[in-house]
Amino acid sequence: MIKFIVSLLCFSLFILSGGCTGIRHAQQTEQSIHDSGTGFSGLAPAGANLYLAVHDALGFEDGPRLSLVRIYPDSPPAFTVLAVDDWLDSGGRSSDLESVCGLPSRPDEFIAAESGYWKGMQGRLFHFRIDFNAGKAIVLGVSRLPFLADNDPDHVGDQFEGLICLENGSDKVIVLFGERGGSLSHPSGVIRWGLFDLRSHSLTFSEQGLHGIVVHAPGTWKNPKSKRDISDMYLHHDGSLWASACEDPGDAGPFRSVIYRLGSVRKDPEQPFLPANQPEILLDVSGFKIEALSSPPVSAPLSTMCIGTDDEIYGGVWRSVH
Repeated sequence: MIKFIVSLLCFSLFILSGGCTGIRHAQQTEQSIHDSGTGFSGLAPAGANLYLAVHDALGFEDGPRLSLVRIYPDSPPAFTVLAVDDWLDSGGRSSDLESVCGLPSRPDEFIAAESGYWKGMQGRLFHFRIDFNAGKAIVLGVSRLPFLADNDPDHVGDQFEGLICLENGSDKVIVLFGERGGSLSHPSGVIRWGLFDLRSHSLTFSEQGLHGIVVHAPGTWKNPKSKRDISDMYLHHDGSLWASACEDPGDAGPFRSVIYRLGSVRKDPEQPFLPANQPEILLDVSGFKIEALSSPPVSAPLSTMCIGTDDEIYGGVWRSVH
């Protein structure tokens, strides 16, 4: 089991400036991460000290969608925006990417998902390959997420904020989706699962997988009805599944986040998720909205995980944690 030492000293944070105005979509030069001016919606390892990050820019916004975060042992992390020449979909560039996972047998390939549908549009799952030399992400295929509840200005529907990939054969991937909860449509978090074909880019769900398993973030919350039970998920190499949960009362906060053990996973397409009997909080952070979890960097050997936050008007932070 992963153990955390919860301490404000070991969780010192550097803060990114707010807004997304300083970054061009096709930028390929590194810049210090505290100058990037954007938050993180998901992280996946792309190398020993390298992560792929997704960002939740909406369709009409010009902020970054995908970027590389490189970690150094003796200098601040660096941020490089990845260009995407063609999203292979009539809906155009991504809108509200909220999660990403890598494919271990294909180290340069990843799957990323939007949060859900907006007025019946978007709701896409992207399979892509990174060309590290060119600084680009090449979309290989697009699929549609399950449509359970639509989003519009007056209604919060599906909000998939966590994504786990379990390769199950050369071209098959068991995908677990974490519905965040905290809405009238979905009062609690839900883990759903399906099977994604990397060749045909078809995404299929069994009745049980689409229905999913309800999960609840542990702890005491100021407004239990609006807490987000899942804001991201992280699969440890021992099969344990971790999640972040958060409170988001508005763009100015105050935010609060926890990291807790959801349960475990196995390569069983019928039921890959086994919930924990009594989830316990392992890290409780006031003032930050954690939306990205991933494995620790090699440059920080004492860390057990890394996090990324999206603190709305305040920007975001990246940090390894004990």
